[in-house]
Amino acid sequence: MAFTIVSASLAQNSYQAGSGLIAGNQLINRDVITAILERHCVDCHGPDDQQADLRFDQLGDDFSDRETAARWLEVRTQINLGQMPPEGDQRLSAEESSLVTRWVTSKVRAAERLHRSSQDNVLMRRLNRHEYTQTISDLLSMKFPTGESPLDVLPPDGTAEGFDKVSTALQLDPSLMESYYRVAKRIADRAIVDGPPEYPTETMRLEFEEIADSHAIGYLLTRLGMEVVPGGIRLSEGSTRSFGMLRYPGRRDNNVAPVNGFYRFTLKVGGTAGADGQVPRLQVTNSHPDETMRVIMEFDVDAPWHQPKEYSVVIPRDTLGGEVQVRLLNETSLYMSQRPGENFMRRNGQLGKDGQFAKTIRLAGRQIAEGWGGDRSTPDPDKLDWKQFPHVFLDYLEVEGPLYDAWPPLSHQAILFAGEDAKQDDDYVQKIFARLLPRAWRRPVSEAEAKPILNVVRSELKAGESFREAIRVGVVATLCSPKFLYLVEPNAGGKETDDRVRLNYAIASRLSYLIWNSMPDETLFQLAEESKLLDRKTLVRQVDRMLDDPKVDRLVDSFARQWFRTETFTAFTPDRHLYRSYDDALAKSVIREPLEFFRYLMKHDESLLNLLDSDFLVLDERLAKHYGIDGVEGAEFRRVDRPASSPRGGLLGMAGVHQAGSDGVRTKPVSRAVYVREVLFNDPPDPPPPNAGEIEPNVQGERLTVRERLLAHQQIAACAACHRSLDPYGLALENFNVIGRWRTEQDGENFRGRNVPAIDPSGRLPDGSDFESFAEFKQLLTAQANRFRRGLAERALVYALGRPVMPSDDDDLEHIVTTMTEGGDTLRHLFYGLVTSPIFLER
Repeated sequence: MAFTIVSASLAQNSYQAGSGLIAGNQLINRDVITAILERHCVDCHGPDDQQADLRFDQLGDDFSDRETAARWLEVRTQINLGQMPPEGDQRLSAEESSLVTRWVTSKVRAAERLHRSSQDNVLMRRLNRHEYTQTISDLLSMKFPTGESPLDVLPPDGTAEGFDKVSTALQLDPSLMESYYRVAKRIADRAIVDGPPEYPTETMRLEFEEIADSHAIGYLLTRLGMEVVPGGIRLSEGSTRSFGMLRYPGRRDNNVAPVNGFYRFTLKVGGTAGADGQVPRLQVTNSHPDETMRVIMEFDVDAPWHQPKEYSVVIPRDTLGGEVQVRLLNETSLYMSQRPGENFMRRNGQLGKDGQFAKTIRLAGRQIAEGWGGDRSTPDPDKLDWKQFPHVFLDYLEVEGPLYDAWPPLSHQAILFAGEDAKQDDDYVQKIFARLLPRAWRRPVSEAEAKPILNVVRSELKAGESFREAIRVGVVATLCSPKFLYLVEPNAGGKETDDRVRLNYAIASRLSYLIWNSMPDETLFQLAEESKLLDRKTLVRQVDRMLDDPKVDRLVDSFARQWFRTETFTAFTPDRHLYRSYDDALAKSVIREPLEFFRYLMKHDESLLNLLDSDFLVLDERLAKHYGIDGVEGAEFRRVDRPASSPRGGLLGMAGVHQAGSDGVRTKPVSRAVYVREVLFNDPPDPPPPNAGEIEPNVQGERLTVRERLLAHQQIAACAACHRSLDPYGLALENFNVIGRWRTEQDGENFRGRNVPAIDPSGRLPDGSDFESFAEFKQLLTAQANRFRRGLAERALVYALGRPVMPSDDDDLEHIVTTMTEGGDTLRHLFYGLVTSPIFLER
């Protein structure tokens, strides 16, 4: 195709609306772009004023320079979004916008072609600790009980670009190498065993009716809420426990776990709902110094009283636990809240100290005559008919463990694959590592690469170590090798067929660490061996298969957790005096809400645009109560249609987002605004200038709203430009208080009594769009769907490749966005676009 160059002589006319001087197939001269920028932009970005540290009169056009290319891409983005020039200044015409966009795009593509033709792109990235743990789990078929996972030993990883997968943040220093050695040794010792387990699996059972015969806890049955019935006990209030009646054989403590491991807890129970239809809800716990280790299971008893059933869970336990308790959560207190019996005892005690023993005798007689119990409380006469309240029949509690998937463990069988009767010679050693190394290092391994590992094992055998101990040492060496610890991209320079094979194995790892956060499985290894992973249709089929695998839940805990920054949600604990409805259960639920919402979108192929706004929520009972939504019972998260009266919907309707954007007492709109721009659009604001200061809380006697304080802050010249484009994103969320509860008036801080200021969420976005309410704000965000798609594509690319986005990625990002858009904006189609993009398939 022939192209013509637009000369400088046409520049003065090129941006005249409707001139039509530049056809779509013509190259655009820099002078044309310069003339447009001088007309619209240089006043704010030129010699006299350099807003955002940008001067167009000094911005070059060498797009091979990454910083220059990034600047021009930002210019293109701001113009396309209508955010620059700012409102009040003359905007670019549609033709002018098109000229700038086409020129920047053509320059980026030319630089990208040059970059790819000359690059020697070798990328080494260390596995982060989550990837390490899950790779070990998949490689050796291992499950880690509490306290024995690599996550419990390895230090937290650094992050960059919002993720713990970027190579520049994953350095390997000597102290970390020592940690890797200790972890690898523990793994090898656990993976290969000698003889039977030290603690075989045992079944321990507590028959609840036997509590009546216990000298230690038989007193529990003296209260109204518990009584022995045929085959068990009836529980309608409080809890029962296992003190001295449930322990591992041969031990004298109250712990059922003699060793860290997995244990099955089974409670056989039936129940009867209360007169109001409320089903009894039970919680099984054990005493433990770590609060996170106390709850074993919690469930609604849906089995009828006369047909009890077993409720079971397999859960990790450690040696620090104590006795087990079974508690009725939705109990009704059968005793009066006042405690006259205790008053009698207190008075009697005082009379005894004073030596007035005749009065103590008379008072004790009065206590008996009037029916005040010796348990310091008295039955509530309105609740003597306990049958009207939820109650349960407890048959037995059984604990089985420690559990083993097999013995020897699956890891032992996978490594020592020939069985117990195999000849333990050098030939067997070679076969063991010929099987292990290619899977551990995630590619074919040559004899020369395997030789150092084999020599380590041979050296141990020569020194007199047992065969199994020598193999353990070889496993440690395998796991401490950079070939295991690092994901290494192939380097060109070998034979074409070798390069193709290496690239296929690299793509297998890219896929598996993208979706599963772990090593490839046998299917991916087989496809890599057959060099089929460069075929785009094959890749799409693999994405489908992998998203349908249970291991995809790791994507939620890794990608979604870091994208939504859920670890920041509870950084500040709300003031319990100001926000009394806040509790630990709510704290846990607000962290889970965005993750469960993402999981739902992923598993049901729903549009990711639901994160901008949605007509449904994903809630558990505690969150539903917090949001004022009826009909949701139980701790399980499920889809709930959003009531017409509810302001919720999308990520910004979730309480955790608003708690993160607060300090526990007051809301912080600037922090919320930063969250919106960074998380939804991958568009972080410029850092504040030095000594910019914070938006201070009200001092004694002041009643300024946060909006009023922000407007005052905008009067500072150094802060005005950024805050005017940033603050509307945060002020739009002011209807949500510190704990994410909807409000129409100010609360928190010193706002009490009459004449409390009303919330004003209105504002104007940088593109000039006005909104009056949170609902209108969400509509404007939804209208920026392409901006959301682009930001999400950038995040996915960083997560997949372990490096920042570069200007040369522009075409790949457009491919990802287009594929996602055409596929209904599902996560599946986001990944289709990602794994079929040239940058994912090339070195």
